[in-house]
Amino acid sequence: MPEHDDPAHEDPAPPLPRTDPTAVTPGGPGKTVAAMPAEFTERLRERAEADGGVLLPGGTYEEADMARAALAALRGWAARRERLSADRADLMAAAWWSGHRNVTELARSADVSRDTAYADLRSRGIEPRDKAAAAVDPRPRYAPLTADAVHELGLLMDSVARPAILTDDPGPLAQAAWDLTTAVFRIGELLDEDSDAHRRWGRDELAHDLVDRLRDVLEHAQAYAADGVSVEQLAGRALARISDQLADEQWVVEDATVRLTHLNGDRVEVRIRQAEHRDLVPAGWTLLDTNRPLGELAGTEHLAIRTALDTIAETLTRPLANDEEHTEVEAAE
Repeated sequence: MPEHDDPAHEDPAPPLPRTDPTAVTPGGPGKTVAAMPAEFTERLRERAEADGGVLLPGGTYEEADMARAALAALRGWAARRERLSADRADLMAAAWWSGHRNVTELARSADVSRDTAYADLRSRGIEPRDKAAAAVDPRPRYAPLTADAVHELGLLMDSVARPAILTDDPGPLAQAAWDLTTAVFRIGELLDEDSDAHRRWGRDELAHDLVDRLRDVLEHAQAYAADGVSVEQLAGRALARISDQLADEQWVVEDATVRLTHLNGDRVEVRIRQAEHRDLVPAGWTLLDTNRPLGELAGTEHLAIRTALDTIAETLTRPLANDEEHTEVEAAE
């Protein structure tokens, strides 16, 4: 598993870690864990002692990850504590530029005095008593995304998501939270070109891993959305979404033919279409027509296919729109 507790560590974990299948040992009822090699344990002990701590007994990667997550959460809290006043001033300014111009309300929301609220606003270039200036430019002030801030957000997310993922069946929401956490760390690593992960794996590898992690988040979200939902409900939502897209003059995929090929040379052609009222399933449900036997489509798979078709339509719309604009220009000439 990736190590996130020390951004300057000299040996960052790869974006796509793999567990050695020969190192899996029993770890409790219905559970398996990867046993830690002795050198990993010794390295972890050295790190703990360098931080003034002691490595507690434990023989699995999961136990070691939990220990790292606990220390990372504490270090993240300490770092955030040092910047509490600065963060509060940034939030105060963001609230001001979003339209909240009542200093008393801002102070009450932040649980600080009015004097502190005034000081925070002025520290960010805002003069709250100058009503004329406030009325001229209500736009929020731009604050670029920083690697340190994103990394600290990742540490906080890690401390919450990691314990929930270390179970036999974490569930789709916990899995989505974990993949989101990893995605946040990838964003931090991409922002920090001097980080060990960026130097070792490069922008390309980190960016593609970010895409993969977000794809995993989408799959878990679709599994959660389909859980306990009837075919009729999912079909109705798909039909309503298509109707809304057409009403907004958007392009939609009417049907699509996909040709699948296998390494052994086998090929399968599948036509994807939407059920109509004459079909034996609710209108709006995804139908797959092929000469090969297919299992019954599950709700999660229905949502995944609908999302894929929406993505295809949105992606192809851009060059179609450009072509229409070009045609209009030629016609005008």
